Amino acid sequence: MFVIALVELRGSVEVEMPSLAADLGITAYEAGLLLRGATPSLVLRTHERDRATALLAAMRARGHEVVAFDDVAVRSSVTMTCPRSFRLDPDAFVAVGPEEEHLPWNDVLAIVRAVHQTRTGSTTTTKEKKTSLARAALSGGLVMSKTVAKETSRTTEDREPVAYLFRASGEPPWLLAASRLRYDGLGMPLAPSQHENFELLLRAVQEHAPHADVDARLLASRSAAETARTTRAGEHSTSSASGVDVLAHVVAMAISKRPRRA
Repeated sequence: MFVIALVELRGSVEVEMPSLAADLGITAYEAGLLLRGATPSLVLRTHERDRATALLAAMRARGHEVVAFDDVAVRSSVTMTCPRSFRLDPDAFVAVGPEEEHLPWNDVLAIVRAVHQTRTGSTTTTKEKKTSLARAALSGGLVMSKTVAKETSRTTEDREPVAYLFRASGEPPWLLAASRLRYDGLGMPLAPSQHENFELLLRAVQEHAPHADVDARLLASRSAAETARTTRAGEHSTSSASGVDVLAHVVAMAISKRPRRA
């Protein structure tokens, strides 16, 4: 599917609304909803290449920063290298495991910070016996209770700070996930909290790859497409990871079109 994404709106929403509405065949109000959200944002998803190409040209002609891509090119974070143990060599970030993987520092194009949000819901059914005067009367006092089923629902939310390391070579990006990392590889006394250690790691990555652009727009609370899955009987969860993967790809594409830092 072809995707058109707005990276930066040049000018006001009010000026762009009627033009975008005409391009998409929607109302000005609907166009305004697309434009008022945080950027980057997805403006169009379509199987029609000509339609995507026409919208891309029209929006760029009006001065907006827009990117277009086929979503099959988006790498899922589930399939990315996601180190647990690591080492920071002078020339590369090394994922330590049965087989070491190396990400050369000079290949780091962009560090895109984001949050993966997971909501987990569970439903528990409990049964308890309660005294029933009606049953007692009907049974002549032989049956005094009845079994009552009670359902209890509970929802928890988890926010996982992550950082995508996109590569200038076009090789698949790496994903650093705060809760999955062992921070011994920092080579210094560890901070008291996971959050602090994650920040120390990202600072070290930036020091080793000073030419890389750092983008933190995806840390802001935003709506992203969620995927649902059933974890076990009575429990299900939804995750924003796949939607954030797409938005991170948009950010990296925009950065790749800029002159690279020395």
